[in-house]
Amino acid sequence: MKFHSFLSLVLAFLLISCNGSSVNSNKVSSKSVKTQTEKTTVFVNSLRLKQPHRGDLFTMGGDVEIEMTPRNRAADIDSVQFWANETLIGKLADEPWIVTWIPMDENMGKQNLKVMAYHEDGTIGVVSTFVNLKTNLPPTEYSYEIINEFPHDRGSYTQGLFYHEGFLYEGTGQRGESTLRKVKLENGEAISVKNLEQEYFGEGIAYSKGKIIQLTWNSKKAFVVDPLTFDQEDTFEPNTTNNQGWGVTAANNELIISDGTNVLTVLDADNYSRKRMVEVYDNSGKVTNLNELEYINGKIYANVWLTDRIVIINPETGRVEGNLNLGKILKLADKKILIEGDEVLNGIAWDSTNNRLFVTGKRWPKLFEIKIAKK
Repeated sequence: MKFHSFLSLVLAFLLISCNGSSVNSNKVSSKSVKTQTEKTTVFVNSLRLKQPHRGDLFTMGGDVEIEMTPRNRAADIDSVQFWANETLIGKLADEPWIVTWIPMDENMGKQNLKVMAYHEDGTIGVVSTFVNLKTNLPPTEYSYEIINEFPHDRGSYTQGLFYHEGFLYEGTGQRGESTLRKVKLENGEAISVKNLEQEYFGEGIAYSKGKIIQLTWNSKKAFVVDPLTFDQEDTFEPNTTNNQGWGVTAANNELIISDGTNVLTVLDADNYSRKRMVEVYDNSGKVTNLNELEYINGKIYANVWLTDRIVIINPETGRVEGNLNLGKILKLADKKILIEGDEVLNGIAWDSTNNRLFVTGKRWPKLFEIKIAKK
């Protein structure tokens, strides 16, 4: 009896072992089949762009030739896709590997290009570059009429200007001279003055969400100031392309900052985080040295440093839509008292209540109210 029980136990053990082995074998087999059916996409450096070259400048609405060639020892190609700004613009199955793209994107500046080749061995070749886009439309030329002239402090190295509730607010520059001022329009008298610390070179100013924003040139710092007491309440980094601050204006819960290049940096007006960049071009190319800014009726007015030019910029596309030359606004007698150098046009303020436009310059003896019109 004991022998039969023992034999039964042995047989049962063997049966269980066989069944377990069979199950494990099936799992391994299933896993092996699954592994064989999975494919991994392999990207290879098998392509070369003959044209265009990185950073080439093209005109909106003009032809851009995009040509690709395979590198030596690259596998044969089944098809090629051409992409511009993540949009498929062409697909080819035969040579020559070339397409013509007509850029109609209204955004100026950088346009991303990519070519993808699908090889017969299953690999994918990818090559990318970028080109720059300028407008095909020349800016509208504007003329001006002087409506009023007001005194301006010749000691003011004007870097920023805005109008708010009956007063001009002015930010001035130069280390040891930089200030924030509240000024009477009628006589140019500063009724409140805050001196910046010696280390700071003051730049543009703007009124935003009940506060004054004042930039500094290369200290990577912008001040948030109470407009009544001029007390500093906060600071932030402008986060521009070169970490410099030149001009600033406020619009639609955003701050728009220039840094001397052709790029405007757009920040969130609440937390000062960077939202986007706007590249500025006219029909000739980049417009650099963008300085003091003012937002007027949906457009950005910008002084171009070391010139008597104000450009009118579309804030969404970066296209220069207008051009205003103020080279003759200051009389020769007034110009003679200026120190030769960069004491040039700089300072734009807009009285939105009365639709008045004010302009001045660094150490200019006068501030002008002007009215502009298309020529």
